[in-house]
Amino acid sequence: MPITYLPEALNGEKTDEALRERLARVRYVFTDLDGTMMGPGSTVLANAAGEPSCAFVETLIALKQAGIEVIPCSGRNRSMLHEDSRVLGLTSYIGEMGGIIMIDRPHDTWEYFTAEMDYDPSCGLTPHEVIEQTGLCDQFISRWPGLIEFHNDMSNGYKHREVTIGLRGEVPDEEAIALLDASGMALDWGDNGFLNYISAPTTLHLPEGVRGRAFNIMPKGLGKGRAIERFCELRGIDRAETLAIGDSSSDFLMADAVAQFIMVENALGDPHADALLEKHPETVVARGRIVDGWVNAMRCLLEAQGRRM
Repeated sequence: MPITYLPEALNGEKTDEALRERLARVRYVFTDLDGTMMGPGSTVLANAAGEPSCAFVETLIALKQAGIEVIPCSGRNRSMLHEDSRVLGLTSYIGEMGGIIMIDRPHDTWEYFTAEMDYDPSCGLTPHEVIEQTGLCDQFISRWPGLIEFHNDMSNGYKHREVTIGLRGEVPDEEAIALLDASGMALDWGDNGFLNYISAPTTLHLPEGVRGRAFNIMPKGLGKGRAIERFCELRGIDRAETLAIGDSSSDFLMADAVAQFIMVENALGDPHADALLEKHPETVVARGRIVDGWVNAMRCLLEAQGRRM
């Protein structure tokens, strides 16, 4: 598929006017974190090469000054996103692949979103606990010892999840999906992209050269795209004012829910990138890996709105 890169300057003669107009209307940016907005090791004070840099922080400040709200949209759990958003000065987030929709963090206004999975909040269990009661967790770990484990969420423990089951490692997608189908519950297998690193402690013993991926067992139909739609419904946000940016298959689902989707350059390595570009030809690629691409994309957005850093 042909790839359209964001221009280095939007005032060039070859600038796509439709792109410029879409960017000029954006007031809300839904963004993935790991592999997109943050630098190596989930830092905000380094560039993609790991060198000290304030470019991300400066860009985030410029977006806030422009009245553009940044909403993290991540597989991370509530405790992690609560601290991420607090430290970065953000008031809303979407966590657990769309399962937690935090509308207003300072006022603790939020809801669980389970898409097509039946869930009754009065049961006294979280959606995560409802899934866990099926025995699926034990099935996955016992079937692929050393190849998959619970994602320890930066050592906080998988039990801190409320909607999804976080896993990491490398297993055949088809076999994992078959296990879910046999459970009798409406569940999906989510691929959250390649691991940049594996935090300790870990029980993984992956073959040499295998990076491993982050996975989520989650309610069927749940995804970042549908969660964004629900978020916008709750907040009364016009789709024309939205943009999303990401690097992996789970992020590509956001393209269905926003007016403009942007891939950071490392997203081109995802096996589903070509399918995204075919389905959404308006998608553009920001030059630069992870945080470098994010910064370049946001600077382009600001320029489209007549602001310069």
